[in-house]
Amino acid sequence: MRLYPIALLVALFFVCTTPVAAQFRTAMKTANKQYDINAYNLAVQSYLSALEKRPDDPEALGKIADSYRHLNMMEEAARYYAQAVRQRDVNKQHFLEFGHVLRALGRYDEAKQWYDTYARDVNQMVGQQYSQSCDFAKQQITATSGFTVIPELLNTPSSDFGPSLVGNDQVVFNSARTDLTAPGTFSGAAGNSLLVATIGQDRFLAIPYLLRNGYTVDGGNPGPVSYSPDGTKVIFTRNNFIDGTRQIPSSGMQLALFQANVTSSGEWNNVKPFPFNGSEYSTGFATYTPDGRGIYFASDRPDGFGGYDIYVSYLVGNSWSTPENLGPVVNSPGNEMTPFFDGVNLYFSSDWHHGLGGFDVFRSQPENGRWTQIFHMGAAINSPRDDYSYSFDDTRNLGYVVSNRTGGSGNEDVYRVTRSADNITLVIKNAADGSPVANAVVDFVECGEGAYQAGTEGLYTFQAMQGLNCNLVIRKDGYVSAMVPLATTGQGEQKEVIVNLTKINETYVGKVVDYATRIPLQGVKVKVTNRTTGSQSETTTDINGDYYIAMVPYTTYDYLITNPGYQDILFGLPVEDGRNRSVLGVIGMQPGTSSSNNGTTPVTPNPVTPVTPGGGGTGTTVQPGYAIQLAALSKADLSRFGDLSNLGQVYAVQDGSRYKVRLGVFTSREQAEQALRNVKGRGYNDAFIVTEAGSTTAGNTGTTPSPVTNPNPPVASTGAYMVQLGAYSKPEYFDRSKAETLGAITTRQKSNLTLMLVSNIATLADARAIRQRARTAGWNGAFIVQDQNGELVKVE
Repeated sequence: MRLYPIALLVALFFVCTTPVAAQFRTAMKTANKQYDINAYNLAVQSYLSALEKRPDDPEALGKIADSYRHLNMMEEAARYYAQAVRQRDVNKQHFLEFGHVLRALGRYDEAKQWYDTYARDVNQMVGQQYSQSCDFAKQQITATSGFTVIPELLNTPSSDFGPSLVGNDQVVFNSARTDLTAPGTFSGAAGNSLLVATIGQDRFLAIPYLLRNGYTVDGGNPGPVSYSPDGTKVIFTRNNFIDGTRQIPSSGMQLALFQANVTSSGEWNNVKPFPFNGSEYSTGFATYTPDGRGIYFASDRPDGFGGYDIYVSYLVGNSWSTPENLGPVVNSPGNEMTPFFDGVNLYFSSDWHHGLGGFDVFRSQPENGRWTQIFHMGAAINSPRDDYSYSFDDTRNLGYVVSNRTGGSGNEDVYRVTRSADNITLVIKNAADGSPVANAVVDFVECGEGAYQAGTEGLYTFQAMQGLNCNLVIRKDGYVSAMVPLATTGQGEQKEVIVNLTKINETYVGKVVDYATRIPLQGVKVKVTNRTTGSQSETTTDINGDYYIAMVPYTTYDYLITNPGYQDILFGLPVEDGRNRSVLGVIGMQPGTSSSNNGTTPVTPNPVTPVTPGGGGTGTTVQPGYAIQLAALSKADLSRFGDLSNLGQVYAVQDGSRYKVRLGVFTSREQAEQALRNVKGRGYNDAFIVTEAGSTTAGNTGTTPSPVTNPNPPVASTGAYMVQLGAYSKPEYFDRSKAETLGAITTRQKSNLTLMLVSNIATLADARAIRQRARTAGWNGAFIVQDQNGELVKVE
């Protein structure tokens, strides 16, 4: 056997291994260059080559894992991180990254262990923050959120992102798809173009087409975009996103904001950079405020709380104000991006606040000008991956979010968002005859939204989200505006709401008081049925006991007046030529039990027409039929029979010097016999049925009296004029209870001010009287206005 010297063996080893080491170093040098310029898809291939030469190298293992993490290939990333963290000389930053990957895979218990390790060995605050986020995620991942999130059909295997609602039926978004090409975009995988899609009747986005804005950009791609509310301006981000690479700060995002004017044909001109861009930091993801006077955006400028923070800037004249950081409640040591402000709530995404993984969507609402709380948007909007670019239109119950969650078409996808909502249909009718009122305006201003137009058949359908509690105002020229209280459960209920609009020239005013005390009764329900058409309308009395009803001449109406704790009143009322607007008069209600509560049904009497016979005094003309005679009295004092008011009309017929007190009139004897049984059941044992030939009654029924003139008549609510009391930046300081003594109060929004108005005033003389009362009450600047095509015009 031949033996070789030790020195010779060592020399042979180095001769054999030197080419392998050199190849490893070459592959690592190439891979690290690609990694440093964020070319992660190329770096993966180079690190694989290096690992073929040295499979346990901690740097190669850690960086290939991180490259897969940036490519959203989390299973591959987890496999290589698991090998890297076992190496002695591993970079401990990979402990944190391994936790992020495990959290993105929904493996929260494992992720928590690596976050705890990072907290112990590297940074306690950061590690504990994400460890606690795992506990939060385990509680929230299965919780219901009230949202439905569906992928859009137009998504492709390429990156689709940045959706922005434009107008009523369009969405502008970015896509790296290759079947559409726009001039000026990057070539190959790096490019992304602006596309437009129309919202279809099925609410899915239709096949998109290129946005023809006539603008090209050097050194990047335009988008995402935000158009001003009037569509005349646009602010957009210049991005350097690479298809397939996550759109997160560590991937090397370089963003800048630009603004432009938009012509009537959609062209962008006068393009200028946002004055607060910077060469050393990024600025992007801007969105206009609903009034078009401000923008919210994200930036990693050095004066923030962490990486990217949310800022706001306002338009002062023609210049933007110095950006204001939203503070440490919204912003964090991590990254906050893609803000969207709907006028009430700010939505944004964060990779720091407790969430499900990656970037999650959060909501915040200012209180007294400060951001004091944030709220996680739940497990439907959010996923263990990246979820951002959230926007939502409450009125249409439609919004969008971008996500690279599993199950999508590939890379980033656009998802449609809807909330659990009640489907409400407004049926807008003429209160007098039940005919449809075409093209009425449905005003959501008190609900924080705009005004919309109902259809020609008087129908308007919308979806109302859970927890909505506000008033709709329904308007139509020539009609008194109606206010519809809106309170929703958000449980998917189908609701039909009848809205009866009263024509100005068909309005009648009535009043309901307590019979004994004469104190006005508020909230009394008045239900009116048109005998000719069968249409019904309902209203309630206001704080003054007043109610307003529409009736057309030469038509008979049946009235049912109910109030808890009082006896019902039921009577018929023919309307003659319509000249007597006080025909409803003042009605006194007797304490007792409502028929709606005790199960009995009031018997409908024949119509009783109030008249004023010659020679003074008041009386009524009764029709022929059957009646119940209750008593014969020397005086027509009917107050003692008030407990019978829910059975019919109590009246007195003069017979010589005596007055015969009767109940009726009933069209059939069967009705009268039923009424007689009820009357005797209440102790009137001597009552009996008589045939009523028709006569003029005397006296007052006590429950449905002949009309009398109200000594302090309310101003008829006919809607021609309004009195503006003031404009408030903080409407909570407005004394509504004091103002309601003047009449019905409505609000209008003007910029950031809330206008407080006394509405539905019939005549200019009435408006002048209310204006004077308002000034006496302390509203010294009160003045009279009219609504002309939705605009308030000062009259006096």
